[in-house]
Amino acid sequence: MDDRLASLAARFGIQAEYVDNDGRQVRSGDDAIRWAVAALATGSDEGIESSLDSTSASGTAALDVVVAWDGLLPELPDDVVVTDTGGAVLAERGATAARVPFGYHVIARDDEVIGTVISAPCFAPAPQHGTWGVFLPLYSLRTEHTAGLASLTDLGRLFEWLHERRGQLVLTLPLLPLYLDDPADWSPYNPVTRRVWNDLYVDLDALGLPDAGPPPQPVDGLLDYPAIHRHRQPRLQIAADRFADDPELHRWVVEHPLVAEYARFRARQDRFGRAPSDWPAADAPGDPAAERRHLVGAWLADRQLGDVARAARDRGQFLALDVALGAHPDGFDVWHEGDLFASGIHVGAPPDPIFAGGQDWGFPPIHPWRSRATGHRYVRETLRHHLRHAGLLRLDHILGLFRQWWVPAGATATDGVYVHFPFDELLAVACLEAHLAGAVVVGENLGTVPPEVNVGLRAHGVLGIHVGQETLGAFGSPDRPRAGRNTMASLSTHDSMPFAAYWWGHDVERSHDDGFIDDSVRDWLQGERRGMRERVVDGLRRDGRLGEDDSLRAVVAGVCEDLAAQEAEIVVIGLEDLWLEERPQNSPGTFHERPNWRRVAARGLEDIAADPTIDAALARVEVARAAQRTA
Repeated sequence: MDDRLASLAARFGIQAEYVDNDGRQVRSGDDAIRWAVAALATGSDEGIESSLDSTSASGTAALDVVVAWDGLLPELPDDVVVTDTGGAVLAERGATAARVPFGYHVIARDDEVIGTVISAPCFAPAPQHGTWGVFLPLYSLRTEHTAGLASLTDLGRLFEWLHERRGQLVLTLPLLPLYLDDPADWSPYNPVTRRVWNDLYVDLDALGLPDAGPPPQPVDGLLDYPAIHRHRQPRLQIAADRFADDPELHRWVVEHPLVAEYARFRARQDRFGRAPSDWPAADAPGDPAAERRHLVGAWLADRQLGDVARAARDRGQFLALDVALGAHPDGFDVWHEGDLFASGIHVGAPPDPIFAGGQDWGFPPIHPWRSRATGHRYVRETLRHHLRHAGLLRLDHILGLFRQWWVPAGATATDGVYVHFPFDELLAVACLEAHLAGAVVVGENLGTVPPEVNVGLRAHGVLGIHVGQETLGAFGSPDRPRAGRNTMASLSTHDSMPFAAYWWGHDVERSHDDGFIDDSVRDWLQGERRGMRERVVDGLRRDGRLGEDDSLRAVVAGVCEDLAAQEAEIVVIGLEDLWLEERPQNSPGTFHERPNWRRVAARGLEDIAADPTIDAALARVEVARAAQRTA
């Protein structure tokens, strides 16, 4: 790399080198750096030099962001003032050690706005130590009332069942709108928008609508989303026409004007096609009936989810939601926010032992400088939307607040490069929004995460993730990693094999079948799993958590109790682990190759409630968590 390119990389926050999973120093490709510079500077290969020449030495955006942790302003230039959004002065020119209220404030010079102050508590709200709950994707839930696909009313029933067992939280996957017509993309991590709820989960039966006949049922345990979508649309349209003049709807739209824009966008897509570039004009009207359907659907979803969340809070429980890192490239957010998203770039992940070719996730990244120029408004709105109903947010791929792997469109994922983001500022937004909502923040810090990320999470009270089954190989060893006070712990995750599959090494066989590992690595890993099984059984017996019954269900109960007895602030039990499910909800790196995000639970809620072994396992979890609450 020549000196000029190295200088560009440093100035634009592009990593010329990074440390991979094996601890090796990897040099970024020159072409990838040039692509990232182009995307950051101008969005094209032309004009990079002139753009650099006109960029001020003090910043990479016209506006700046200042973080005031615990309200304490850092030293600012003598010629600026800080005001609230109404213009009231909070800090005069030349003020030192000034404190400002928590919130977003304005930095001005000569009556010109030049930046944003994020005044945030140093620590995000802490959960009650010893909290526990369960995880299940809402689409996977079944009750005796489920009509083809679980509804938000079914989610409320899951909370009620858990309350009887003294659990405090239900964690589920993102509940955001998806594209379910052709070409369908039902990944909850590729939503149309991150600021509207998905009408797919609205309980239409609760609205007193005409019967539409039997809904499509899962085939071989797998949902047919397009068929479900087609079946629901006529009934949702009836609901939309019925509620179009509802005063409550109109009040809600006044409070949430962005949803009206979203509905108009979806109506245009329904009429002219998904890609806005195919529309006859940006303001060409869509079908009015479709616009009503999308608007009323979003309102009904918000109302029903709010009812579930309020009922849970009244019982001392709370909803926990995953926040997707990105949004669909053809979706509302990318269209609505314009140049906030970098063009010609996808977010992904570099090569690692499992994905030798890296990963391209297909969605565009937020442009970090342009986000700063808005005071990170879009990120604020995303978090605030979720926190209207959630008491806990799990930020997927928290590494994305620190750096992102950018892959030029059309290139392979191995040709990407890391681009840095303003981590301190984005953490401040998360802490402030969580404070305003009284909610807990968890950062998914799995995989290769630089030490700076975990230091930042701990410094600001953001919990990390501990996955119990990944530590079982060291069971009984004093060096075994345990879930600490700054974590949310679970046995498995939505991206891993369920516990039973991990126990028997099915994940190893799948990696081998998919070509990610060769025969020798597979044989070595399976040998490690055999040793793990022996150590876990012996250790559970030694700790009094396993008797003569050494069946896998007994082992799972013992391992769950062991996890619950650790010092994690929160423990989440995957419901499917309790009945030894072996099929994953998602196989990372695949989409249509595997039945990702489609599998319904093998057991319905009433069946789960009638199973004494599940009740016994959760009772042991509650006892262990109660001991932590009083420790």
